[in-house]
Amino acid sequence: MAQLKAVKTTGVPRGRVPQGRAPGVGSIMWDTLTDMAALPLMIPIATMQSALPAVGTAVNKYGIYKSDPQGRGRRTNWSMIRFLYDGGDFAHSEASQLRALHANIKGTHEDGSKYYALHPKTFRIVPDTFLDGVIRIRRDLGKPLTAEEEITLYEEYVQLCLLFGIAEKDIEPDMQAFYVYYEALMRNTMTYNETVQYLTGRAIELPARMKQFKSLQPLADAFHRRFVYPTMKLCAIGALHPIYRERFNLPWSDHDKARYKKLCGRLNRYSRMVPRALRYNPIAYLVRLGFHGPGLVTLQELDRIEAKKKERAAAYKKAAGE
Repeated sequence: MAQLKAVKTTGVPRGRVPQGRAPGVGSIMWDTLTDMAALPLMIPIATMQSALPAVGTAVNKYGIYKSDPQGRGRRTNWSMIRFLYDGGDFAHSEASQLRALHANIKGTHEDGSKYYALHPKTFRIVPDTFLDGVIRIRRDLGKPLTAEEEITLYEEYVQLCLLFGIAEKDIEPDMQAFYVYYEALMRNTMTYNETVQYLTGRAIELPARMKQFKSLQPLADAFHRRFVYPTMKLCAIGALHPIYRERFNLPWSDHDKARYKKLCGRLNRYSRMVPRALRYNPIAYLVRLGFHGPGLVTLQELDRIEAKKKERAAAYKKAAGE
């Protein structure tokens, strides 16, 4: 098992590696995305990924985010930490498995256009949204990056793209060029599709379904509605990129802005009062100790899950008709 070591974030980028490299412990990306103070503001990262038509369509077709949202969430969390971690072979192995999983994800949109999960502009949406998410999370939490830190973060992003198998020719040379591309993507390509609508609505309305102690589910639901859902709903819209939110005219009043600013202030105070070790994502601790956690779901497993869903639906229909 690996021993945990404290690593300080620096403003100096490490040398570029042709095959890519995980940001790693002590990087700006790692320190931001493993901090529980940033967790509420990370919710829209997945939403922005799904707003890309190819991702939204594929997730809706192949994903289990509706039938097993908690399981999907756990696996996503573990996967994210594994490809951000620079210990052992975690990151390169995870990136290879991600490419292998997505190699057969292709199809046709409703408008007849084709999509392919490994198309560079599609597959790099994860690093794209991580880069933009980290910058805006740090700003919203009152800890904006310096110009030097932005250069370091951009190099972390480039290395992550290379790790994902994105060729350097498909990556913008600097942050300014990236935002020209990314803002055009939000204005001209991203959609407010069925997957996005679910992630910003139904997906956050209820807590995890209890497999044991089912009699306590009503209490858990009531607690979630009263104390958790309002914050999740606020962040699900408020932490979206403003260009995307405004393009689709998502509800965002002056009162919402004030509530969001107040929440970010509370998260900032929490991050100053609570030691970093106590704000660490528990999964990050486990990965650093050598635990792999649940693996990715294969397309074959997704097919089996889908078949079971159809069987249950047919049985329910039959029972309802009798």
